[in-house]
Amino acid sequence: MKIMVVDDEPSIVQMCVKVLQSQGHEVRGFSQAGEALTALAAEAADLLVVDYKMPELSGLDFIQRAWELHPDLRVVMITAHGTREVIGKATKTGVKSIVLKPFTPAELTQGVAAAVGGTEVRRTDRPAQ
Repeated sequence: MKIMVVDDEPSIVQMCVKVLQSQGHEVRGFSQAGEALTALAAEAADLLVVDYKMPELSGLDFIQRAWELHPDLRVVMITAHGTREVIGKATKTGVKSIVLKPFTPAELTQGVAAAVGGTEVRRTDRPAQ
């Protein structure tokens, strides 16, 4: 599967790329939303992993632009801002999966699986302790 990762934190991009490539996916990572949109216009992806809060463009705005280019693109939103408001906005937008930062490789994998196979938004996070 072709996956695009977009997050303004290069370390998050690197971790996501490493984890998803190790699972056999073709992955491209970007830390700037503008570059990612340009790449997406040139070459389609099957799945988008995108941060909610970025300086250039919000994750939700990025998703809308990405869907204008590729309406069938599946989306995993990653965020440190897992409030009801953020999750509600993502759900209404059509995001298939939300993974809360900080996340583990297993949580990222679960989020991707939910986005690809699921039809409902699934919030992937650790249980309260």
